[in-house]
Amino acid sequence: MNQLTTTSVHTAVIGSGLAGLTAAATLARAGKSVLLLEKARRIGGRALSQQRGDFTLNLGPHALYVGGGAPDILAELGIAWTGHKPDLRGSAVYQNRLVPMPGVPQDLLATHWLTPAEKAAMMRLLWRITHTPPESVAGISLADWVNGQTRSAALRHFLHLLARTATYANAPELASTAIFLRQFQLAYRHNVRYLDGGWQTLVDGLRAAAETAGATMHTGARVMAVREHPTHATIFLADGQSIQATAVILAVDPQTASQLLPEHEQLRQWAATAVPVRAACLDVVLRHVPHPDRRYVLGLDQPLYFSNHSAVARFGPDGGSVIHVAKYLPPGASDAAQDEAELEAMLDLVQPGWRTELIERRFLPHMTVVNDLARAENGGLHGRPGYALPHSQRLYLAGDWVGPQGWLADAALLSGKQAAELTQEQRLEIGAISNLHPL
Repeated sequence: MNQLTTTSVHTAVIGSGLAGLTAAATLARAGKSVLLLEKARRIGGRALSQQRGDFTLNLGPHALYVGGGAPDILAELGIAWTGHKPDLRGSAVYQNRLVPMPGVPQDLLATHWLTPAEKAAMMRLLWRITHTPPESVAGISLADWVNGQTRSAALRHFLHLLARTATYANAPELASTAIFLRQFQLAYRHNVRYLDGGWQTLVDGLRAAAETAGATMHTGARVMAVREHPTHATIFLADGQSIQATAVILAVDPQTASQLLPEHEQLRQWAATAVPVRAACLDVVLRHVPHPDRRYVLGLDQPLYFSNHSAVARFGPDGGSVIHVAKYLPPGASDAAQDEAELEAMLDLVQPGWRTELIERRFLPHMTVVNDLARAENGGLHGRPGYALPHSQRLYLAGDWVGPQGWLADAALLSGKQAAELTQEQRLEIGAISNLHPL
């Protein structure tokens, strides 16, 4: 990292994912001095996209929930984006065969893997899913809720399929049912969007909004520790530089936050008990899709996902296709080689002949989707850490694991905005900071 041009700011933001960028843009537009520190060489965290030849690849499958809060914040910050609705009618993989998957309730009538009684029960279940207030089941695990709805193995498989797709999580014994109902209701009412140009468009837009308003960003800046004092906080960097700030927003995962503040007992507990939501992702670019009609396929009795995102949004030149295949991983260790083989087998089943059309491929064995699962035992989203760090006057948290609102990107942007608004209440102790010397 280059030598810092400033050693004192109103707010320092650590981490440049969607939460950190939102916080920086919100503060800078409010007239506050902001310094964003990112240890990687690129801004964006898990939201950045990679360029592979002429094609843009997100880090695994990404979809923006239109009614979830993030689009409103993007609009407030002047971030423009274009996206398109995927057709959620597709196929399912059941007992290693492709079968029709109902995308809307009317499609249930043509579903041959359900009995007439199961079809009628599924119609009632879909009504219940779309009308039950999510918070009424926040303390109930998804597994318990599903088992209480039906005894049918096929219907239980289908409910778990819907839950995995809506939340990206595969931990039904732990997950709060509320996050499934919330996400499903959002998708049912508003659908989702695949973004033209990938999620890099959001990263670029947020960065431009922050820097245009006066924020400063430094990449390659490895933060080693954060210390709070009565009048300010000090950030210590690996290269020996230090920064004084009136407030600090930790827009990082719980383990990193705890490492920066090892004496903070609550942070240490959050880091130790976090259950990350992860996925194994196989992203491929094909010259031609062998079966262009197979755009969207989900595993019914296995936690797999397939979607041709280029069939909806633009990621490169006409003709080629960006396809995302994913396995929703359960908590704990996984076998990367086996996961990759399962993803390739999914492609073989859905798009036989894909290997002869391959331009690019990338396998991400343990992609973090959310840094901590909203669990039933904690009351769902309301059991997550708040935006203000307990027992602190100047330290704040932001990220997809923080706050009682939102899931996935919604939580990231909402927490970034909320943390930024809280820091604006801090008064800049100019005199105290100017009398300090770099350590």
